Amino acid sequence: MSVKIAFLSFAHMHANGWARQMLTMPKGTVEFTGIWDRDLARAKKMAKALGTKAFASREALLAKKPHGAVICSENVNHREDALACAQAGVGVMCEKPLATSVADARAMVEACRNAGVPLMTAFPCRFYGPALRLKEQIDAGEIGEVLGGVTTNHGRQPGSWFANPKLSGGGAVTDHTVHIVDLLRWLMGREFKRVYAAVGYNRFKLTRKAVGKRVLDDAGVLSLEMDGGAVFSLDCSWSRPEEYSTWGDAKVELVGTKGVARMDLFRQRLLLASSGTKRLAERCWADEKDFGIAGEFIRTLREGRPPSVSGVDGLRATEVVEAAYRSAQLGEPVALPLS
Repeated sequence: MSVKIAFLSFAHMHANGWARQMLTMPKGTVEFTGIWDRDLARAKKMAKALGTKAFASREALLAKKPHGAVICSENVNHREDALACAQAGVGVMCEKPLATSVADARAMVEACRNAGVPLMTAFPCRFYGPALRLKEQIDAGEIGEVLGGVTTNHGRQPGSWFANPKLSGGGAVTDHTVHIVDLLRWLMGREFKRVYAAVGYNRFKLTRKAVGKRVLDDAGVLSLEMDGGAVFSLDCSWSRPEEYSTWGDAKVELVGTKGVARMDLFRQRLLLASSGTKRLAERCWADEKDFGIAGEFIRTLREGRPPSVSGVDGLRATEVVEAAYRSAQLGEPVALPLS
């Protein structure tokens, strides 16, 4: 069966990656139903590039009855787009963060559950080789009971709508907390119960350049406590300057009763020295199992089963983000789950 896929927006740069992954799948696996975007010109441009059709309205595209829709709109629009898919009976793969508030994330989970359609959060880190191998080591007890660890998800201020909190919902804490939070929940098989955070605003040059007079968080350090007592730190800052050789990192160092494990998710890379740009750049080719998150979405739709990365996973990560901002404002730890 060819799985019919619609794209709701190419506002997020990851949409290009998900589309490319689907195009590389065996012939007949995926069929693009079309693209809708709040920016019609962008929809037309991407439709031409992907050999499909641009639609002037979301409802007109969903009326074509695709099996699933990939939502890569601005963060603040995720809820509206997901609820439209649920109403149309269309499965959803939503770019992270799932939503800009816990209330919106819950509404998305409930709407898709009530409609009987899958809701998947785009957390691709689970599908990279290093993460899968670390998961195997933890499950096999090779490092013993995990007592805690140090993690980072550094990046560069992306610009565009990411610099507008009315569209993004927040800055670095919104953008770069969720990947590591999801990885740790998946690796440990436990939930977070307390968050303590320090958040900085307009600390870095790229942020100040992008936001102008607006104020946006671009630095964040979180202390995270899990059920069972394991404690982790996370630096989720947009601290990489424009001159840096790569966009950032995703690193996890775990301390257990039997040993220590270190993972650099994007360590598979090459250095490129360009005479044209006069700069040193890094190119990553980190392997993803079975076409990564896009492949999992297609298999979910084809097999009629729940996704391995669910909307609830996205909700739990959103809870940590909201708790982090609340903690920074109050200057004290915030307990989870949020009421």
